[in-house]
Amino acid sequence: MKSMTKLFYTFIILSHFMMIQHVYAQSPRNLGTYLPSYRMKQLFPQDISGRTAWYKMHPYGSENGTNDTEVLPIDYSFSRGELILKHFDEVYFFSLRIPEKGEPLLSLENRDHLTYLQRLVNSKGPAMNLCISGSSSDFIPLLRDDLKRSEFLEGLEEIMDSFGLSGLDLDWEFPGNDQEKEFYSSLLGDLRSLCDSKGKKLTIAASRFHPLPAEAYSLPDKIHLMTYDFFGRHSTAESTREALEYMMARYEIPPEKLIMGIPFYGRIFDGYSPDYWKKAQSYREIIRQNPVLPHEDEAEGYYFNGPETVQKKTEIAEELSLGGFFVWEIGQDSLGKQSLTRILWESQNS
Repeated sequence: MKSMTKLFYTFIILSHFMMIQHVYAQSPRNLGTYLPSYRMKQLFPQDISGRTAWYKMHPYGSENGTNDTEVLPIDYSFSRGELILKHFDEVYFFSLRIPEKGEPLLSLENRDHLTYLQRLVNSKGPAMNLCISGSSSDFIPLLRDDLKRSEFLEGLEEIMDSFGLSGLDLDWEFPGNDQEKEFYSSLLGDLRSLCDSKGKKLTIAASRFHPLPAEAYSLPDKIHLMTYDFFGRHSTAESTREALEYMMARYEIPPEKLIMGIPFYGRIFDGYSPDYWKKAQSYREIIRQNPVLPHEDEAEGYYFNGPETVQKKTEIAEELSLGGFFVWEIGQDSLGKQSLTRILWESQNS
């Protein structure tokens, strides 16, 4: 009888362990990318005939090559954007900005953008989120006016419903004084309530060097930590680790809530140069113009993240048990052997 009881409990423990392993295997770190609106026509061009606009074309097509309104040309091939996006779990469309007086919350051009991305998501693509971006000078006038604030939130709700968004992302760079931080927390609370009412996710972009009110870190589901744009060498593996460990210790943020930011661009190397914050170059252009090796992270004064540095960062993410990665931004990567997206994707799926 004792042996049977022992066998029973052994089975329960093993089953529980196998279930944990299964869940872990099915839940890799998340991989997301920001997709600026100005990249859309570059990444999703017209079909080869020039007759069908990119945003009217179904990104994959059904089995018979048709969709609701268009017939794909016989010589259609996948765009660069479709090939890259299939490697990501999340795409953050950048961005919805606070409109000028009399302008719609979402421009007609951005409605076309989201219409196309909605088709891609409904086929085989990543989850689609909308980033709300701006500075204090954009947000504060809106938040001080109760009517404008209410209309803004109602407009967001309509956009979420119309385009089947998976969530919202707030990129307020950056609230400075105590009053601005108070407004930030208030807006974040509104967005949290809106997302909860829709069963959607809420993320924020944050920086280790631009602190938010401590309570603000508890409201979003995920925190996109901008582990780049530091002084000097911009985004080393060492400075990335320091920023992540600081945020976890200072604000008691669970590691799985933190998403590591990977820059797909380089900044001028000299942090004391007046051009430091003005000059940036995409990783794609840097390696196109310079014969750099995988371990090299500097070319003609620009510091960037090469393949070996990105690989080191994936190891840091694993060591710290982070929730994943996001990249700024998708259009800056190379499609060649030195693709950084490939390294991140392989780290997620190995």
